[in-house]
This record gives sequence, structure tokens and C-alpha cells, in this order.
Amino acid sequence: MADNSTVFGLRHQARCLTAVKSNSDKSQFMAGSIGAKDNIVCLLAYDDDNNTIASTLYNHPDEVWDIASCPYDEQLFFTCHSSVASQNPLSRKATLWQRKETTDTSNYNNNDQRQELNHLLQLEYEGVKKVLWCPQEQNHQIIAMGRTHLYLSSIESDTSESILSIDASSLFTDETELPSLELLQNAVWNPHQPELIAVADNTFAGWDLRSGSNTFTRRKAHESTMRAIDYNPNKPYHMATGGDDAFVKIWDTRQLKDPVMTLEGHTHWVWSVAFNSLQDQLLLTSSSDTVVNLHNVVSVSSAAYFEDYLSADDDETDEEGDSRALTKERMKPTDGLVCTYDQHEDSVYSVAWSAIDTWTFASISYAGRIVINQVPTQEKIKILGV
Repeated sequence: MADNSTVFGLRHQARCLTAVKSNSDKSQFMAGSIGAKDNIVCLLAYDDDNNTIASTLYNHPDEVWDIASCPYDEQLFFTCHSSVASQNPLSRKATLWQRKETTDTSNYNNNDQRQELNHLLQLEYEGVKKVLWCPQEQNHQIIAMGRTHLYLSSIESDTSESILSIDASSLFTDETELPSLELLQNAVWNPHQPELIAVADNTFAGWDLRSGSNTFTRRKAHESTMRAIDYNPNKPYHMATGGDDAFVKIWDTRQLKDPVMTLEGHTHWVWSVAFNSLQDQLLLTSSSDTVVNLHNVVSVSSAAYFEDYLSADDDETDEEGDSRALTKERMKPTDGLVCTYDQHEDSVYSVAWSAIDTWTFASISYAGRIVINQVPTQEKIKILGV
């Protein structure tokens, strides 16, 4: 349970959440709704000094199934959307929008006052479930994830240029029981090299984005369908996956026989996993069991590299030195579940770390409830060593 949290409620159900990547002023998040009508994109600005949320609402014509903030321009974002009446997954489209910056704070927290978005570009591909921006700064490339294909494109203003198409249908097996599961579930861009990793069924695989060639494949990575994936931003070759078996697994893509760590703590499908961009020992997970778990995975993080170095500096031979070393050892972060956040009453589909504040994160549940939390103070003290 969290010491304190800040809650914001949308009027509609929701599935997607993202942090605004390029803002350098305050923690901001964006969410989209999937209501029967009057859908919105909601921009939330979090004030950690006063523990308050200011909201700005934008009209959106369709249900918003995924949202992706541009890493180099905070005004730009993609939504993956479909009309309310459509039941065909191939009808989903991806659109690039531009929001207008406003200095009129009278609109904040007024659910009757909505602003309009500028429509810049709609991708030509059918059935786009997710759009990924290249993590490299000022790189205008994006990946569109379709039903069975991955499309690499370059975005310039209001035009897109196709670069590469990857057929990922090889990930599917004859063991898939339901045709509805014969589609890509999620994907992540490798922040360390031009590579994309996608998950489908209980398999994940990587592709070189320069040649389109397959770099690795791991079948039966989970006992059932995988829905969540994230790449460690600070440690190459390491990524996390989550599945319907309620497990979260951390993998080294150079040695895929077994995961380097398996995390328990959820009782139902895992929908989202997210490494902290600075303190990558912190891993968020969310599930349809209604909870968000914060894990410390220090032994398989980049922080593990510094342990031996720090220990060498702490060698003391006198009694006082031994006492200090023992106290410091107790204060070191260790592997394990740090905290369970249980403020939701429905499936928690997405979690996102703030792009500005290392210790702040948000989560969103199907009921449209957005909760902003912070890492417990005691855990921060352990990590910072103060």
C-alpha cells in the first residue's frame, strides 16, 4: 500500500497511458479513453510539491487503444484507434496528432471544456495496434505494429516514408487454440542498437532493423500468451516479459535457455512491465488482478556492476569501521517486492514512469482511474545510499 497517492478519474473506460517524454518542466502523462462516445485524450500534469493533478482534455474521434508520446517534441503523439461500431481489428488506424500548448489554466480540471487536436498524418497500414518512436534523440523513425507485420517508417512533418517491412508470422505456432491470439501482442525498441523485439503467443523474437533479419527467437518463454515487454535502458541484452501465467521474467538475449530472474506476485494476467530509465533496478508490473507491483531487481540490473567497487571502498578493520560497514550492508537495496499498490478496482492495463522525476510513476485501470504514486522513501534512501 502506498504512503500517499494522487488519483484522477476519466469519465470513460481506458486502456492506455504514456509519459510525455520531452517535457523538462514537470511530470506529465497522457491517457486515452474507449467510451461508447465522446472519447478524449487527457493530458495530466503532476505537481509533486502540492500532490495535485491538473488536466487538459482533447476531443478524439475514436476509441483510443494505444498512445505514444514523441521523444523530441512534447506536442506530438500517435494514437492507435478504431471506431466504436467496428469489431474488426483490421480497422484500427494510427494517427499522428499535434496538441496546442495553452497558457489558459482556466480549462484545467473542467470536464466540460475540451480542446481540439491538429491532425497531421494517418499511417497507411491496416490493423495498427501500437506505434513505437525510435528512442534515439531527434531520430524521426517509428515502428507500426500490425497484426502480423512490423513496419519501419520515417516521419517528416505530415508525410511518412516506408523503410522496411518485417513479416513476424513465424512467431505463431499451430498450438494456438484461439484465432484471436494469432496476432502480435506487443513490441519494444532496443535502446542500445537498431533492433526490435516483438511478442506473440508465448514466443518473443528480435529483428535487426537495418537488414530485417531475425536476431533471436525464444519459444515457450511463458506457459501462456505474453502481453508485456520492456527493455532495460541501461543494461544491454536484458529485457522483461509478462504473460497470462502471472509471471514476470527477465531475460538475457545472449543466453535464452532460462530467464535470469522470475518474479511472482501477481495472480492473473500481466499487462504491463516498465523499467525505470535511471534506476533500472526498479521494475513496475501491472495485472488484471487490479494491483501494481514495484520490484527491486538489483542483482540483474546495471547497479550490480558497482557493488564490488563500492564494497572495496568500504573495507574497514577497526571496530567502528566494522559497525559502519554492517549498517551500510543492511541499507543496501536487495532483490524482492518493494511495494504493492492496490488503489485500483479493475484490471490495470498500463504503467509508466515519469520522464522527469525518477521516483514518480502512473498507472491506469479499465475503469478510467489514473493513480500517480512515488517510490517509497525508504527504498529511495537505500538506492541513493544516503
